[in-house]
Amino acid sequence: MFYDPANPSPDLIPPYIRAAGADTPELRFKWDDWIASGAFVFRPDKIVQDLAGTTLRARIVVGIGIYEWIIFRFRLVSEDPTPFQVAEAAWCGSVNQSYMIYEEFDREEWLGPIRGPLWCAMTWLIPMIFLDDNNSDEWDSGVAYLVRLAVHVLPHPQVFLEWLDETIRRMLALFPVMIDSPFEDLFGENQEERRGPLIPREVLITDFVSSPEMTEGLIDRFLSSVDYRRNPYLAPPEELIAQDFPGIPYKSIKK
Repeated sequence: MFYDPANPSPDLIPPYIRAAGADTPELRFKWDDWIASGAFVFRPDKIVQDLAGTTLRARIVVGIGIYEWIIFRFRLVSEDPTPFQVAEAAWCGSVNQSYMIYEEFDREEWLGPIRGPLWCAMTWLIPMIFLDDNNSDEWDSGVAYLVRLAVHVLPHPQVFLEWLDETIRRMLALFPVMIDSPFEDLFGENQEERRGPLIPREVLITDFVSSPEMTEGLIDRFLSSVDYRRNPYLAPPEELIAQDFPGIPYKSIKK
């Protein structure tokens, strides 16, 4: 698992989140499990509008990045590995949906000002991983919710919003939305390709110098670090191979 709250390593926290001091154990926000969004005040309309100019895969990657701000915010007050297992599976799912196993979590087991926000984050992130280019409206509502949730629970939301603004600028420059030919992929058989180029997790580090030539190596390194045996939300490699999976599961994006 790329981060284990039972054996935490600060080095595994994204550097921009670690620098922001987002993981304070103090909880100063209002929380109601049944009307959580009723206390949200931030409006993310421009963020959603700007991200619409990027590829679907870029939007999914940004969604995972926002989700990570939320789960690492609670890392000192929750030892449940589930949100981090979901994050790891989501990163694999951003490479290929088949990696991730869809899961819905029992609301009754995720209550209170710590587990409640974590449940909301997982519940809105997971469907985003399984979106295709025909239901982008669902992505819009998902990322909008995650942004509003992050702003609500983070101790220094302005730092998060500055990171998000810079990240969106990078995504617009590196992964602009692709205009599909109406005659390409008429039967929807190449969904992963239509999502746009693969994007490594490191792209979310705003001062990271990225190039297309680095993508394969960075993603292969991440996949090789994944312990699918310890993560119930990742499909085992034998199942992926049986599905004629493109590449070597958890090793390489190429055959």
